[in-house]
Amino acid sequence: MFLADGGGGSSAPEPAFAGTQTLRVEPSAIPGALAAFRAAHARVSEKVTALDGLQVPRWADDPVSGETATDFVRRTNGGAADSAITCLRGYQDQLQKAIDALAEAERGYQLTEGTNSAMWGKTHQG
Repeated sequence: MFLADGGGGSSAPEPAFAGTQTLRVEPSAIPGALAAFRAAHARVSEKVTALDGLQVPRWADDPVSGETATDFVRRTNGGAADSAITCLRGYQDQLQKAIDALAEAERGYQLTEGTNSAMWGKTHQG
């Protein structure tokens, strides 16, 4: 049954966190974490692309199905804060930020370890 007001659902709750979020990863786990975040980002990106191209026909070519199709597209791709595409793009952005932070941490770790290895080698040469 279609209800013009959107049915009995309520609006999505706002996030309940504040401030900076941090993710702590042991240096040896960074490559695995990067792979997991990149795989998740790729899957979310596929869904974003699919939603961007989503076409919703008027199922019965009547006013009710036309209104339903229009409402479905608005809630899916309408750009409102609680639309599916907006939520997925937000998640996609969060995943990209995590990937960027992990990649930067990995570069820093490799630089530090490379410097330590070089110093270790110089101090223990015959």
